[in-house]
Amino acid sequence: MEDSSRFLVNHAELNPTQQDELQQECRKYYKTSLLIALLKQTDAPLTVEHRALLGLYKHEGDIPLGSDHIRAIHLDYNERQSIIRYVERKVVEQLRPFVDKAKRFTDNNLDDLAIAPYREQNEILQLDIERQQLSANLAKLKTQKLQLMKACADIRTGPCQRNNVELKHAETRLLQAKAE
Repeated sequence: MEDSSRFLVNHAELNPTQQDELQQECRKYYKTSLLIALLKQTDAPLTVEHRALLGLYKHEGDIPLGSDHIRAIHLDYNERQSIIRYVERKVVEQLRPFVDKAKRFTDNNLDDLAIAPYREQNEILQLDIERQQLSANLAKLKTQKLQLMKACADIRTGPCQRNNVELKHAETRLLQAKAE
């Protein structure tokens, strides 16, 4: 897992056009995932054949037996319209709680969400999350530095220095025991 993480690109290192492309691809992926999840529900208006084809759908890779042409599902007009109405109804059902909460926070004026202060707050929250991650990473690196410094000190002094310290400690304990 760690080997693959070294190849991941930091989003801050991407130029703006690459970030836009990445965001667009993420949106497409999430939209597709949402639609597939909605259509896989039991009350979706799909025929048995279309359900079977939907079960084979994957975001990446080949479909078994080289049947990539199956991905193109052909629907007639009535099926398309019923699926569109179903998806619209389900999306509205799922988003209703979030819209109601947003209306409560903005006093029924959702246009306020597009104003810059909310974007700035979002950016501040993202920067704060990034700062926390960097602080945790810094703490981990500092502990690693201390461990390495300790190992270097052990290498410099060698094992006989440690034995001398243990010998002196034993002698002081012996003298202390005799004094008592």
